[in-house]
Amino acid sequence: MDMSNEIAEIDRNYEAFLEQLPEILPQHRGQYAVMHDRNIVAYCGNALAAMIEGVKRFGEGRFSVQEVTTDRDNLGFYSYAGGSGQA
Repeated sequence: MDMSNEIAEIDRNYEAFLEQLPEILPQHRGQYAVMHDRNIVAYCGNALAAMIEGVKRFGEGRFSVQEVTTDRDNLGFYSYAGGSGQA
């Protein structure tokens, strides 16, 4: 997956995440959602576990990770991209 496709995947996932947030927030607040193709495929207790889960399932760059919170701090591309080495 090239960089432009990765960014597009992250953007699509983030939009889908925001749409689902009100529904998932009560049960999953503080967890990390692993996103792929606009779907939440797993919840993990921390960002590192979510990154590992995403790489195991989809390989680098084919998923994103979002913290289930009402805080909307956007830390940029590398905070959400699978395979970025950031967690």
